[in-house]
Amino acid sequence: MDRIAGYFPASSPAARAKFLAAVQQGGARLLSSHTNTAQGPHDEDCVTDVAWIGPQDAAKLLILVSGTHGAEGYAGSGCHVAWLQERWFERVQPKDTAVLLIHAMNPHGFAWGRRVNEDNIDLNRNLIDHSRPRPENPDYAALAAHIDPPDWAEPGLSAHNRAIAQFLGGDNHDVMSKAVHGGQYMNPRGVFFGGTRPAWSNTLFRQLVAEHAAKAEHVAIIDYHTGGGVWGYCDLFIDDDHAGSQTRNWFSQVSVISEDKAAHGKNAQSETPGNLFYSLPEILPGRRVTLCLVELRTGESGGHDIVRAENWLFQHGDPKSALGLELRARMLERFYPARREWRVMVAYQSNAMLVEALCGLSAL
Repeated sequence: MDRIAGYFPASSPAARAKFLAAVQQGGARLLSSHTNTAQGPHDEDCVTDVAWIGPQDAAKLLILVSGTHGAEGYAGSGCHVAWLQERWFERVQPKDTAVLLIHAMNPHGFAWGRRVNEDNIDLNRNLIDHSRPRPENPDYAALAAHIDPPDWAEPGLSAHNRAIAQFLGGDNHDVMSKAVHGGQYMNPRGVFFGGTRPAWSNTLFRQLVAEHAAKAEHVAIIDYHTGGGVWGYCDLFIDDDHAGSQTRNWFSQVSVISEDKAAHGKNAQSETPGNLFYSLPEILPGRRVTLCLVELRTGESGGHDIVRAENWLFQHGDPKSALGLELRARMLERFYPARREWRVMVAYQSNAMLVEALCGLSAL
């Protein structure tokens, strides 16, 4: 257990060091490193690293992404380091298949322990066509003053939450409702802001996929995320409409949620605009693609308000104050639990999921 848990980092610089070491020791090779213009909390560089393992001319390609939501990248990084260090690619020996690893897709959010980037943009709401009218979210517009209040103290906070609950017609303020979680493009200082132009990470992701997936006939992507749900378990969202077959059948070691069946459900990824993994058909037109997003679940309770509180902190408070440090620690714990048992559980499930993905791809 200690060996597996040791693959998970304690900081952003440690994550990068572990990843680069794993690339070298795990039989992969570093393709490129890309430094964001904004720096981390200790004036460190914020870097996205890109690595490859497998034949350069492989017909099948699996893309693994960590850190789309910055703070969630710690867990994704640990899973990818564990997979490389345990040399799972060699164990599986997939035929005519390679893996592209994109580490810290949103490196500024990763460094600061935030879900958003240097411009308060949620990258997973940013990959829309910005030349067209942006998606509207009238529920957020109606609730904006209550979702993102300038005060984060009682009695005002309870009054805001009651107003949200009343508007939604529920007993409590459900911040995972479409009004909040569905993204918004009107308030740059609010939660789940999708931006008014392509973010740095958006442009970089498109460039990397277009360059490195150019020769592949079938491309699968697994974008790593963390969040609420049954502690220590993993849910895999799959949209394989562009794959030419039901590639959801590759998987049995994680719970599979097919996007065609979940499209009208509360947890459907397809309900939110601008998701990174949904951009592949646009970047690779006419290609066979399997689109996946995995959620490493961190528990049901205690997380509904921390995203709003953390956003308030960076917009109206002092991130380096005692309260700021407390909120940031709660934010990180919500999306990256400290208990080694959690880290080991998700690493084991991730390893099994990647074995199944590689076996499924190579058998095509």
